[in-house]
Amino acid sequence: MKSKIYPAIYKDTGKAIYLYFDADNYYCFGRDMWDKTYDEDDHGNDINITPEYLANTYGKVESKEHAEFIVDLGDINNLSSRTGYTEEHPSWFCFNDDDELFFFDNESDANDNGEKLITIPLPPKQIQTATSEEEFEMQQIMKNNGDNLVLGCEDSKCEEWPCVGDEVVFTDLLQHYDQYKDDYCNKTSKVIARFKSSQGEFITVHREYCAVMTVRVDRILQDGALVKPKTPEEELRDDIKKAVYLVSEGEEDSLHITSILSKYNITRAKY
Repeated sequence: MKSKIYPAIYKDTGKAIYLYFDADNYYCFGRDMWDKTYDEDDHGNDINITPEYLANTYGKVESKEHAEFIVDLGDINNLSSRTGYTEEHPSWFCFNDDDELFFFDNESDANDNGEKLITIPLPPKQIQTATSEEEFEMQQIMKNNGDNLVLGCEDSKCEEWPCVGDEVVFTDLLQHYDQYKDDYCNKTSKVIARFKSSQGEFITVHREYCAVMTVRVDRILQDGALVKPKTPEEELRDDIKKAVYLVSEGEEDSLHITSILSKYNITRAKY
């Protein structure tokens, strides 16, 4: 098997597409996020599709570092030209059908021949020397591009739920993040960061004994995959509804309702 080169764009046997920054970090286009490479990842049969993926495409350049990353992506995959590259970063890139990379200062020139608009994500930030207290925070910055990171300090402002410090629950509708289902679905997690990047707005959560998970807020809210934890009253309501249903279907006897109620400290309301 041919060894991998980095950075490069790969397709796995399930036709999912990944942009590998290096052997330890890849961007999953299907989940719109950077992730770490783990031992259990099965990407040994991935195919390098960089030339065909980039052919006849154009896109936005976000920064000088972003332009340098695009140049590296082209160089390592034999897409050699870089016409229009300047010391100040250009605004747009373009790969033509002849495997050549060009840079432009305006969008109309970059897609002059009907090139397809794509996004080459910003590479993850590199971890700098950090104290042990800062190491966890810095790891999240690297993983998530680190833009506009909110960690719950006094000056942090959060106008939309969920905010840093909020408890959240992921439902069984967590379709886009199947590898996290067993650890996170229907279990309470805590938001430890909320930040914006060029790919959208993200939250980072953790649950005790589980790895950190980062997900895009708009997608999981739209899918109904993220909800607030139930209040004790809501838990009691749902437990009773379920118990009554099981009794009515003959799957449990009437004492099952009593056993459900025994979990709660119920007192008679005063009128």
